[in-house]
Amino acid sequence: MKKLFYLLAAIAVVLFLTNPDEAEFREHIRQKQGIAGTIGMAVADLISGGKRGGIQRDNYFVASLFYVGGDGVLPREDVAWGVAGHFFELK
Repeated sequence: MKKLFYLLAAIAVVLFLTNPDEAEFREHIRQKQGIAGTIGMAVADLISGGKRGGIQRDNYFVASLFYVGGDGVLPREDVAWGVAGHFFELK
């Protein structure tokens, strides 16, 4: 039983250390969508007007949910999950 606990704890630590942040998600969008993605992020940043920018993140320690909007001007739209340094888009 201890081995299982240590294994689960090690997996949780690895997921915590590889949990992507907003900068990594922005880079992922730039690489995947090119200039269109860069312009889309810039427009979302301008419309949101807040310090946090257009792309925001809900951090769940071992995974992150990235979304656009939700600040009153733009409706919230979940965009992708980030787990272990990888992104899984929702659409």
